[in-house]
Amino acid sequence: MAQLQMRRRANRVTYFVTVQTIALLGWIIVQSIFSLTLGNQIPFALTIIVEGVWWAATLVIMFFLFRREYDGFAQAVIDLEDANRKLRERTTNMLMELSKQEPQAQSEGTSKQESQAEAEETPQAE
Repeated sequence: MAQLQMRRRANRVTYFVTVQTIALLGWIIVQSIFSLTLGNQIPFALTIIVEGVWWAATLVIMFFLFRREYDGFAQAVIDLEDANRKLRERTTNMLMELSKQEPQAQSEGTSKQESQAEAEETPQAE
């Protein structure tokens, strides 16, 4: 289940980078067309408007994709902090349990040693 979720997040990041690459390549193509072929025929104002619309659309798309990815990473950080907190609590509880059991085990061990020592000291009837 965790691997599936990690794969899904990796695919979303790949999608984000792919869309950025397509937008950049599209901008290069539009610039090339305007500069090389249509540069003299299209008025400068229209060129600026087309580029402005292109950049605005690209930035809006990138903003929404980035926000979606950022929200996913922020949620992952929150989940990681929650898991870390639970792990620390359980580790602390386990160590407290072990520290409580250790004195009991030592007291039981010393009473066994004392009883064995007493048994060795008492002479056995032949």
